Amino acid sequence: MLALALLLALSATVMSAMKLTASNPAATTTTVMAPPPPPVSYSPEQVAAAKKEACDASDTADKSIIAAQKNFFDAARDRQSPQYHPALGNFQLVVILETQYIQQHLPPATPKNVLDATNEYVTAVIRLVDANTRELSDHDAQPFVLALRSAGDRLDKVCE
Repeated sequence: MLALALLLALSATVMSAMKLTASNPAATTTTVMAPPPPPVSYSPEQVAAAKKEACDASDTADKSIIAAQKNFFDAARDRQSPQYHPALGNFQLVVILETQYIQQHLPPATPKNVLDATNEYVTAVIRLVDANTRELSDHDAQPFVLALRSAGDRLDKVCE
């Protein structure tokens, strides 16, 4: 009987040791993915209202940008004049404010062609200001002027 008890105790010890040294199976995680939401569609009225808002904002901002640009270009004829740096600073400030204004008036329902033309215009304005900030020569800044003119024409066309 003692031998049987010792055999059972030894078996229990061996089984416990095996259980402690055995690695646990890797935890299995199941991830349930929801299907992507359907694309948002807007009514023709929402699209028309978004286009009008975006185009009206661009028209409003463009007036201030053109006025600041004209003031700067007048002062830039003589870069040593006392009016040059204040006019440049004003042009920079107006562009920062007005491009933000434009971007805040691009509702989600804005048509892609209007959105693309608006973003192209904003990028062109910022690039022109950057060229003027770096004090590029008139010749070197000319491509930026032409790019802005082209972007403005494209925006005008999609806003008709």
